[in-house]
Amino acid sequence: MARLPFTRPVDPLLESASTPAGREKRRPAEDRQNEMLQSPHRILGRLPGPVRLLVWGTLVNKLGTFIFPYLSLVLMRDFGMTPARAGMLMTCHGLGAIVSVLTGGVLTDRLGRRRTLLLSMFGGGVLAVAMGFAPSLGWFVPLLIAFGFLADLYRPAASALISDLLPSRERVLGFAALRVAVNIGFAVGVVAGGVLADLDWRLLFIGDGLTTLACAGLLAAGIPETKPSPASGAEPVPHASPWRDGVYLVSVLSSTVFCLMFFSFLTVLPLSVTVWAGYPAWVYGLLMALNGSLIGLFEISATDVLRRFRRLRVAALGVTLAAVGFGLSGLVPHWAWFMVTGLLWTAGEIFYAPQQISFVADWSPPASRGRYLSLYQASWTAGAALNPLFSLPLHARLGDMLFWPVLGLLGVPSIWLLLRLDRTADRPERLRGA
Repeated sequence: MARLPFTRPVDPLLESASTPAGREKRRPAEDRQNEMLQSPHRILGRLPGPVRLLVWGTLVNKLGTFIFPYLSLVLMRDFGMTPARAGMLMTCHGLGAIVSVLTGGVLTDRLGRRRTLLLSMFGGGVLAVAMGFAPSLGWFVPLLIAFGFLADLYRPAASALISDLLPSRERVLGFAALRVAVNIGFAVGVVAGGVLADLDWRLLFIGDGLTTLACAGLLAAGIPETKPSPASGAEPVPHASPWRDGVYLVSVLSSTVFCLMFFSFLTVLPLSVTVWAGYPAWVYGLLMALNGSLIGLFEISATDVLRRFRRLRVAALGVTLAAVGFGLSGLVPHWAWFMVTGLLWTAGEIFYAPQQISFVADWSPPASRGRYLSLYQASWTAGAALNPLFSLPLHARLGDMLFWPVLGLLGVPSIWLLLRLDRTADRPERLRGA
């Protein structure tokens, strides 16, 4: 029987009978079908203990996501900053996050995964609590800048740890589980943070710091060091540079273009819902809650089912769904239509994100995995930072009915790049980290 063009080819070296994937091939068909129907909790239970601990620790950390969603409120309401000064400080905080992620990649490869994780968590937690006790703005701003640098150091280390502990075929599940923890924690943390902000702004920083320190304690108790040993011979050229890797840079470019389109749900969509359609702000909040809830309920299970297909084609399908969802957002100014289009771009995110980073993890050399993953993650941060610079002026010029279709066209180059990588790079013999 001819193989469907959408399915991944089987590599006999990677799919030997001694591997989990090889054992799966020998299972009865009905067992494999039942496995496809497993709940996210059961799928998570199949992952190694340190990966599960990392996921649960990330959930604890993100349940305390209080600072950034309410930072502008604290700076202007409680410290009396002007909007211009507050915006400048928040922009510096965002640029610091890019530097933090890239530095975290270098530290992940040099110091190790565990040390970088604990440095970020313990350091960020202490600084967040210290901001809650800052006596004046002169103390608060330097602490905020230092916090912005330490807070995101952990991201490449966490992704590298998942890549080290899981075989190639299972990595996409690990990344999906980590994304679910982040999204669920953020959704709950934003609601709880709103309550704390009205009680006392200091509680935001103390609460965020304490949950971060709790996460650090969990990880210190059970996360091993997985950095490849130079003596293992796993990496013939230590610390290969991602900046000179043409295939990898194409992947980063496709991610940046996708993010330029995708993060319009944070910049322009609130304006479309409240100004163009005339709804109160809580309607937009419910749409965001729908996004987080769908990711929490379905991403792990959907990713498990989609593992039998070629991942970059799944990612390209995700970009297509997101582009269609955004492109249709300006068709009807009604909450039900925003919900329909939101379902489309949320499904696109679920299809795209874990598949793309799984390819990056498999492509990157083990000794340089932190640097490769950090630059990929920085492309998301850069996309979020650059989106307002073009989307808000373009939206003001075109209006909603024209802006959203034009935005959807941004998905085309990302789709083309992903399909090109699928044809030329995502092959077992070329994946150095698989």
